Amino acid sequence: MATHNAPLPIDGNRKPVQLVPSRTALVVTVDATISSSTTVTLNAATTFIEVNALSQGIYLKYGSTVSSSSFDEYIQAGSVRHYFIPQGVTQVSVIEQAASATVILIEK
Repeated sequence: MATHNAPLPIDGNRKPVQLVPSRTALVVTVDATISSSTTVTLNAATTFIEVNALSQGIYLKYGSTVSSSSFDEYIQAGSVRHYFIPQGVTQVSVIEQAASATVILIEK
């Protein structure tokens, strides 16, 4: 039986990137009632994060003080995104686009 191996994604330096690390998640953060900004301090070994926006869109900012007018990434409701953590970043902040948002943030 033949197997199909899809190529790995390529980063900005033209190096292959594996999105699933060989170890388990370092930390999982679930916030089912975001009403104001939630800041997550990252584990020192975190290289990227997986962000799941369940019921509403989520704004994300590397560092602190995220708002709907000051953010680095937007995660559409019902989607999952993977982001590399820029060098020197020790925390990320998320805030809801609309009431009743739920976010799951997995550090890898």
